[in-house]
Amino acid sequence: MIDRLRHAIDRTPSWLRILATVGAFVGVGTWLTLSTWNGISPSRLDVGLHTDFRDAIYYPVIALRDGINPYDADAYFRHYPVGQEFPLYTPEHLLFHLPLVPFSLSTARAINLGWNLLLVVGLAAVTLRLVGYARRVDAVFGLGVLILLSDPGRFDLRTGQPTLMIVIGAYLAWGADRAPATRLPGLPRVGAALPLAAGVAGLAVVWSKPTYAIPLTLLILVRGRRSVAVLGTALGAALSASVLPWLVAAAGGVNQLFESWQESARITSQSAQSRLGSGLRIDAANTFVRISRLRVSETVGLIGGMVLLGVGAWLVRTLHRRDPDGDTEELTLTLGCLIILTSMYRVPYDNLLLAAPLVFLARRRPTHPIAWPRRVRGAVIVLLLIPVIDPLGWSPINAVLGKSGFEWMLGPTMLATDAMIALALCIWTAVRQIRRASGTTRSADDIDRIPGARLN
Repeated sequence: MIDRLRHAIDRTPSWLRILATVGAFVGVGTWLTLSTWNGISPSRLDVGLHTDFRDAIYYPVIALRDGINPYDADAYFRHYPVGQEFPLYTPEHLLFHLPLVPFSLSTARAINLGWNLLLVVGLAAVTLRLVGYARRVDAVFGLGVLILLSDPGRFDLRTGQPTLMIVIGAYLAWGADRAPATRLPGLPRVGAALPLAAGVAGLAVVWSKPTYAIPLTLLILVRGRRSVAVLGTALGAALSASVLPWLVAAAGGVNQLFESWQESARITSQSAQSRLGSGLRIDAANTFVRISRLRVSETVGLIGGMVLLGVGAWLVRTLHRRDPDGDTEELTLTLGCLIILTSMYRVPYDNLLLAAPLVFLARRRPTHPIAWPRRVRGAVIVLLLIPVIDPLGWSPINAVLGKSGFEWMLGPTMLATDAMIALALCIWTAVRQIRRASGTTRSADDIDRIPGARLN
């Protein structure tokens, strides 16, 4: 599908393609920016536009500047006009956003909106690199327009979340060894180290949000990227450690800081949008609770997520061992991204992680032999497109379904179920791929046992 579109686009003059895509990106970005800015409310309630930026990015670094422990929910609420507690990001999250300290909230919001638009362009470029497409200007901005128009793209921009930065880091970490090394004239070792350095830096950024970093690091490890996993984790830990002296001083001691972390985690887990059964969450445990109507504890949900992560890691490891060079490309990436999305707490803007799998799957055919059952690959594309598009977010459809009583079918439960069905299909395909590879290996071993079989 994308291959045919590319052939048609290639016949268009390059200057016209660049003008059209950059113009479309500027137009859509301006519309989203202005509509977000005009919709911001001065209320301190945990509703409305850009509240996540206010509560999880801006005021936490202001608190750090003021000597207030942002993880202490009582002190945080008492000193600042926030609507929710500071989520349990690692301290390096505060370090990344310290440049916002000199600015007022409104100025910082404007900076954040512009920064996120740049990150959309960065995500498009990193996505094209990961899937092996040329990073032409028109391709980057064209994909950027699609990301902006997607439901997770709009959601992320309107809330001011740092998800774009985290997804870019995840892609850099995943593809650290995939791209051929860029050899600079006279500096071959430096050129060869660039992909590794990008992957290490990317994983370090992802460690600002442990619910992303834990499954990603495990999947990188089982694919043999030990240098990226170890160095990226070490760098993330070092960045967090650099902020700890400020936090310890603000909390009044190490024990008090640990107690504030525990209390913050408890408050977050009990909030309406975070506990199991929430209409906002899209992870596997929450999807199971909403479908089954069973009330299970967070501990049971966490154990189920860990089991799912373990199964996914075993499949990714086995696929890699069967084919360490090709690593079955699109299947492994799609499976890995779906495992990251479903094994731990997730909300709709996390579906930004599906950008690379969708671009990979949208090719006419895989470049690497994969045992996709008939029509399963197409079904996976459709299943992943539905939560990215989110038809219920369209006003006409929402109005019709809301009146008919069928909104549940396309609501959060169904959108999350789509991802779970896609994951099941990918697991089925991975098992078929592993069995086929094992059968091929056994056949080759049998041939080796026949005297003279390989002489010709």
